Amino acid sequence: MRGVSMRITKKTVIDTAADIADKNGLHGVSLKVVAERLNIKTPSLYNHIENLDDLLREVAHQGMRNMNMRLERAAIGKIAGNAIKAVGIEYLNYMIEHPGVYETIQWATWNGTHETAQIFENYLDLLRTLISSCQIQKSSTEEVLNILTATIHGYTTLQLRYAFENPEQVRRNLSKALDTVLLGIGEMYK
Repeated sequence: MRGVSMRITKKTVIDTAADIADKNGLHGVSLKVVAERLNIKTPSLYNHIENLDDLLREVAHQGMRNMNMRLERAAIGKIAGNAIKAVGIEYLNYMIEHPGVYETIQWATWNGTHETAQIFENYLDLLRTLISSCQIQKSSTEEVLNILTATIHGYTTLQLRYAFENPEQVRRNLSKALDTVLLGIGEMYK
Protein backbone atom coordinates (compact mmCIF):
# COMPACT_ATOMS: atom_id res chain seq x y z
CA MET A 1 0.00 0.00 0.00
CA ARG A 2 3.01 2.25 -0.45
CA GLY A 3 2.36 5.53 -2.12
CA VAL A 4 -1.34 5.40 -1.26
CA SER A 5 -2.36 7.68 1.55
CA MET A 6 -4.83 6.02 3.88
CA ARG A 7 -6.89 8.00 6.35
CA ILE A 8 -6.18 6.57 9.78
CA THR A 9 -9.12 6.55 12.17
CA LYS A 10 -9.58 5.06 15.61
CA LYS A 11 -11.63 2.28 14.01
CA THR A 12 -8.80 1.57 11.55
CA VAL A 13 -6.36 1.29 14.45
CA ILE A 14 -8.69 -1.04 16.38
CA ASP A 15 -9.45 -3.19 13.33
CA THR A 16 -5.75 -3.48 12.53
CA ALA A 17 -4.91 -4.51 16.10
CA ALA A 18 -7.77 -7.07 16.03
CA ASP A 19 -6.46 -8.54 12.80
CA ILE A 20 -2.96 -8.79 14.23
CA ALA A 21 -4.34 -10.47 17.37
CA ASP A 22 -6.25 -13.02 15.32
CA LYS A 23 -3.16 -13.86 13.27
CA ASN A 24 -0.46 -13.66 15.97
CA GLY A 25 -2.26 -13.85 19.31
CA LEU A 26 -2.65 -11.24 22.02
CA HIS A 27 1.09 -11.04 22.65
CA GLY A 28 1.68 -10.31 18.97
CA VAL A 29 -0.05 -6.95 19.35
CA SER A 30 2.19 -3.99 20.09
CA LEU A 31 1.97 -0.33 19.20
CA LYS A 32 5.03 -0.73 17.00
CA VAL A 33 3.50 -3.62 15.06
CA VAL A 34 0.18 -1.81 14.61
CA ALA A 35 1.95 1.35 13.42
CA GLU A 36 4.09 -0.64 11.00
CA ARG A 37 1.02 -2.36 9.57
CA LEU A 38 -0.62 1.05 9.09
CA ASN A 39 2.59 2.45 7.60
CA ILE A 40 2.75 5.27 10.17
CA LYS A 41 5.05 6.22 13.02
CA THR A 42 4.17 4.79 16.44
CA PRO A 43 3.58 8.23 18.06
CA SER A 44 0.80 8.86 15.49
CA LEU A 45 -1.26 6.15 17.21
CA TYR A 46 -1.60 8.42 20.25
CA ASN A 47 -3.98 10.56 18.21
CA HIS A 48 -6.45 7.68 18.54
CA ILE A 49 -5.56 5.73 21.68
CA GLU A 50 -3.92 6.42 25.04
CA ASN A 51 -1.60 3.41 25.27
CA LEU A 52 -1.41 -0.33 24.52
CA ASP A 53 -3.80 -1.29 27.32
CA ASP A 54 -6.34 1.21 25.99
CA LEU A 55 -5.98 -0.28 22.49
CA LEU A 56 -6.40 -3.84 23.80
CA ARG A 57 -9.52 -2.83 25.72
CA GLU A 58 -10.92 -1.22 22.56
CA VAL A 59 -10.23 -4.43 20.60
CA ALA A 60 -11.93 -6.43 23.37
CA HIS A 61 -14.94 -4.10 23.53
CA GLN A 62 -15.43 -4.20 19.78
CA GLY A 63 -15.08 -8.00 19.85
CA MET A 64 -17.52 -8.34 22.75
CA ARG A 65 -20.10 -6.18 20.98
CA ASN A 66 -19.70 -8.15 17.76
CA MET A 67 -19.97 -11.43 19.65
CA ASN A 68 -23.08 -10.24 21.51
CA MET A 69 -24.76 -9.30 18.22
CA ARG A 70 -23.96 -12.71 16.76
CA LEU A 71 -25.27 -14.48 19.87
CA GLU A 72 -28.49 -12.48 19.78
CA ARG A 73 -28.99 -13.32 16.09
CA ALA A 74 -28.35 -17.01 16.81
CA ALA A 75 -31.14 -17.01 19.41
CA ILE A 76 -33.75 -15.35 17.19
CA GLY A 77 -36.75 -17.59 16.58
CA LYS A 78 -35.64 -20.14 19.16
CA ILE A 79 -36.63 -20.66 22.77
CA ALA A 80 -35.46 -22.53 25.83
CA GLY A 81 -32.75 -25.17 25.33
CA ASN A 82 -32.64 -24.74 21.55
CA ALA A 83 -31.83 -21.05 21.93
CA ILE A 84 -29.20 -21.72 24.59
CA LYS A 85 -27.56 -24.37 22.39
CA ALA A 86 -27.59 -22.00 19.40
CA VAL A 87 -25.91 -19.31 21.53
CA GLY A 88 -23.30 -21.81 22.79
CA ILE A 89 -22.48 -22.95 19.25
CA GLU A 90 -22.22 -19.36 18.03
CA TYR A 91 -19.92 -18.56 20.95
CA LEU A 92 -17.66 -21.39 19.77
CA ASN A 93 -17.88 -20.17 16.17
CA TYR A 94 -16.74 -16.70 17.23
CA MET A 95 -13.78 -18.18 19.10
CA ILE A 96 -12.77 -20.22 16.05
CA GLU A 97 -13.03 -17.23 13.72
CA HIS A 98 -11.41 -14.70 16.08
CA PRO A 99 -9.02 -16.52 18.42
CA GLY A 100 -6.83 -13.48 19.10
CA VAL A 101 -9.76 -11.16 19.71
CA TYR A 102 -11.25 -13.79 22.03
CA GLU A 103 -7.93 -13.95 23.89
CA THR A 104 -8.04 -10.15 24.15
CA ILE A 105 -11.59 -10.35 25.54
CA GLN A 106 -10.34 -12.73 28.24
CA TRP A 107 -7.48 -10.33 29.02
CA ALA A 108 -10.03 -7.50 29.34
CA THR A 109 -12.02 -9.40 31.95
CA TRP A 110 -9.04 -8.86 34.27
CA ASN A 111 -7.95 -5.48 32.91
CA GLY A 112 -11.27 -3.96 31.95
CA THR A 113 -13.26 -0.93 32.87
CA HIS A 114 -16.86 -0.21 33.79
CA GLU A 115 -17.58 -0.28 30.04
CA THR A 116 -16.14 -3.81 29.81
CA ALA A 117 -18.42 -4.97 32.63
CA GLN A 118 -21.42 -3.31 31.00
CA ILE A 119 -20.83 -5.04 27.65
CA PHE A 120 -20.37 -8.38 29.43
CA GLU A 121 -23.62 -7.76 31.31
CA ASN A 122 -25.43 -7.56 27.95
CA TYR A 123 -24.28 -11.13 27.23
CA LEU A 124 -25.47 -12.26 30.66
CA ASP A 125 -28.84 -10.54 30.10
CA LEU A 126 -29.31 -12.51 26.88
CA LEU A 127 -28.69 -15.75 28.75
CA ARG A 128 -31.01 -14.66 31.58
CA THR A 129 -33.77 -14.10 29.03
CA LEU A 130 -33.18 -17.52 27.51
CA ILE A 131 -33.13 -19.14 30.95
CA SER A 132 -36.51 -17.58 31.71
CA SER A 133 -37.90 -19.27 28.59
CA CYS A 134 -36.89 -22.63 30.10
CA GLN A 135 -39.45 -22.25 32.89
CA ILE A 136 -36.75 -22.35 35.55
CA GLN A 137 -37.60 -21.14 39.04
CA LYS A 138 -36.97 -17.40 38.91
CA SER A 139 -35.07 -17.55 42.20
CA SER A 140 -32.60 -19.97 40.57
CA THR A 141 -31.82 -17.84 37.50
CA GLU A 142 -28.42 -16.62 38.69
CA GLU A 143 -27.34 -20.10 39.76
CA VAL A 144 -28.37 -21.54 36.38
CA LEU A 145 -26.66 -18.61 34.66
CA ASN A 146 -23.40 -19.50 36.40
CA ILE A 147 -23.73 -23.14 35.34
CA LEU A 148 -24.39 -22.21 31.71
CA THR A 149 -21.64 -19.60 31.42
CA ALA A 150 -19.16 -22.01 33.02
CA THR A 151 -20.20 -24.74 30.61
CA ILE A 152 -20.13 -22.60 27.47
CA HIS A 153 -16.91 -20.78 28.29
CA GLY A 154 -15.13 -23.73 29.87
CA TYR A 155 -16.06 -26.29 27.25
CA THR A 156 -15.30 -24.07 24.28
CA THR A 157 -11.99 -22.89 25.75
CA LEU A 158 -10.87 -26.44 26.48
CA GLN A 159 -11.90 -27.63 23.01
CA LEU A 160 -10.55 -24.70 21.02
CA ARG A 161 -7.38 -26.43 19.86
CA TYR A 162 -9.52 -29.31 18.50
CA ALA A 163 -12.01 -26.90 16.97
CA PHE A 164 -9.44 -25.73 14.44
CA GLU A 165 -8.82 -29.33 13.33
CA ASN A 166 -12.42 -30.58 13.34
CA PRO A 167 -14.94 -27.80 14.00
CA GLU A 168 -18.02 -29.87 13.16
CA GLN A 169 -17.10 -32.56 15.68
CA VAL A 170 -16.50 -29.98 18.40
CA ARG A 171 -19.85 -28.31 17.60
CA ARG A 172 -21.62 -31.69 17.89
CA ASN A 173 -19.85 -32.43 21.16
CA LEU A 174 -20.71 -29.00 22.57
CA SER A 175 -24.33 -29.54 21.58
CA LYS A 176 -24.35 -32.89 23.44
CA ALA A 177 -22.68 -31.31 26.48
CA LEU A 178 -25.29 -28.54 26.54
CA ASP A 179 -28.10 -31.10 26.15
CA THR A 180 -26.71 -32.93 29.18
CA VAL A 181 -26.37 -29.78 31.26
CA LEU A 182 -29.82 -28.55 30.25
CA LEU A 183 -31.33 -31.92 31.15
CA GLY A 184 -29.75 -31.69 34.60
CA ILE A 185 -30.84 -28.08 35.01
CA GLY A 186 -34.37 -29.05 34.05
CA GLU A 187 -34.43 -31.82 36.66
CA MET A 188 -32.91 -29.71 39.38
CA TYR A 189 -34.50 -26.26 38.95
CA LYS A 190 -38.00 -26.66 37.49
